[in-house]
Amino acid sequence: MSLEEALATRFVALALRKENNQLKGKVEEGMPGKRIIWKLFFAQGLLILISLTIIGLYVSLSFKDYYISQITSQLESNAILIRGLVKEDILKEKGANIDPLAKKLGREIHCRITIIGPEGTVLGDSKKDPKKMENHLRRPEVKEAMKGREGKSIRYSTTLEKEMMYLALPIKYNNQIIGTVRVSLALDKLKLGVGHIYRIVGWGGILAVILSLLVAFTLARRISRPMSQMAQAAKNISLGDFGQQIVVDSKDEIGDLAQSFNLMSGELESKIEALIREVSEKEAVLTGMIEGVVAIDQDECIILLNKSAQKMFGLSPDDTLGMFHWEAIRNPDINSLFKEVLKTRTQKVIELPINPLLDERTFMVQAAPILDREENILGVVTVFHDITEIKRLERMRMEFIANVSHELRTPLTSIKGSIETLKAGAIAEREHACNFLDIIERHSNRLDRLIADLLDISRIETGKKQMILKPIKVMELVDKVISDFRETSIKKHQEISVDIPEDLPMALADEEAIETVLKNLLDNAIKYTPENGEITITASGNNGYIEIVVADTGIGIPEKDIPRIFERFYRVDKARSRELGGTGLGLSIVKHIIEAHEGTVSAESELGKGSRFTITLPESPGLE
Repeated sequence: MSLEEALATRFVALALRKENNQLKGKVEEGMPGKRIIWKLFFAQGLLILISLTIIGLYVSLSFKDYYISQITSQLESNAILIRGLVKEDILKEKGANIDPLAKKLGREIHCRITIIGPEGTVLGDSKKDPKKMENHLRRPEVKEAMKGREGKSIRYSTTLEKEMMYLALPIKYNNQIIGTVRVSLALDKLKLGVGHIYRIVGWGGILAVILSLLVAFTLARRISRPMSQMAQAAKNISLGDFGQQIVVDSKDEIGDLAQSFNLMSGELESKIEALIREVSEKEAVLTGMIEGVVAIDQDECIILLNKSAQKMFGLSPDDTLGMFHWEAIRNPDINSLFKEVLKTRTQKVIELPINPLLDERTFMVQAAPILDREENILGVVTVFHDITEIKRLERMRMEFIANVSHELRTPLTSIKGSIETLKAGAIAEREHACNFLDIIERHSNRLDRLIADLLDISRIETGKKQMILKPIKVMELVDKVISDFRETSIKKHQEISVDIPEDLPMALADEEAIETVLKNLLDNAIKYTPENGEITITASGNNGYIEIVVADTGIGIPEKDIPRIFERFYRVDKARSRELGGTGLGLSIVKHIIEAHEGTVSAESELGKGSRFTITLPESPGLE
């Protein structure tokens, strides 16, 4: 599986995830608070309610108008009849007969009858005493009748304290109005009749509304149920649940839509599962890559940052994905590389030092465009190959070759020079010949030590030198090493003191290898400590490890050189080191041996005050 395939799948996954999020948002937006069933129900119910209200009002008003027209006809008939009966009494000025007649007729036709003279004076009334009644000339119906027309009005009667309908007709003689007959009827029955009609219409409307709403609800539910199921299924699909099936019994368009939705859901589920498997496999490849991988889209936003790249730049994917690359990666060379490849659509490789948190490392950065089938650029992918170790090994190899060459050349030059001098005739002079032979012997021994040290380091690094781990007593081993250097320390008037507790646990180590370590440390301490100096060896137990410290009061090591003193052939003072017979490999051997024991080695020093070397070894379990 190639990196390009994995990245292409990543782009597809991101696009699908983006569309899925958009679909999810749209589905959630499309799921209103009120379901469609209620929309249909309320719409139909409102339409029915409006229709029934209009019909009810129309029926009620029509009935009222009809009832009033019937009352008007009745009053007109009564008024005409009464007008004929009272006309002669008015002409003969028999006013005393008019009031009893009005009361009699009123009782018979169940109407109020009022006879009014031409000046508005009430001549007779079926309900009240005409003498106590006020002038009726200003009554609207009377005004109309005095003009020779039929007068009609509906108003509240202060006399009877009821709402009345009045109808007045003029009484004429020889085309002159000699009076007015007014017939009125209380509208109580009208109100009762209209109220009854309103109740009938109201209850009928309520019943019709209830029945209509039940029908509307049933119909709306039948229509909305499959639509609600599809909406809910779409929402579930947007949340990742693709096993959605809709059951619809209808054979209409809604049933066809539901069937199509079920087919789509099944196809989508199988395709998404296949894509997820493929994406998971290829994302696992990207995540597990040792190389750092960073990808951006055509908008220069970061869409991929694997774990190696996160560690490389000290970034978090939660805070970085979606950001512009120049906002997340504060490296102008990398940002320029992104822009250049995005613009030119050509692959480019550069070697670049990167300094995350001051731990500078060197990377070979390979940037390539990502194109679709139509050669449209989708983004840029950059792979960071960490070549720091390769560079370091290459540098060490070059330094090693240079150092070995130098270390070999110096004694070989001396040996060669001595041999040439002897050949030139110095061999005949015994005293000079012995001096040159001493030089040859001394440098031969130096070459022998150098080769032995190189072989030791090589065997330790390659694992060919097997460490035979067994419990050893640190005190006995220290005494053994000190005894080998006792004579040398006495000559320099140096005091070697030991501070090791008797109950110190045994160390689990290779005795011969640790003896070599202590010899190298003690040899350096004696060499670089002036006469009358002091050397101290201490040991203590610490959290399952034995800590051994070799300290001296020697010349010390500059602070800048301390990090490199365990490198091969590294010397603080090259001339003095060679003068004292050092190969430059002693501390490197110490480091390799201690690390092979899964221990640690460190150094502390101050110029003019001495040095302190500390090694740790694992305790021997169960032994003291």
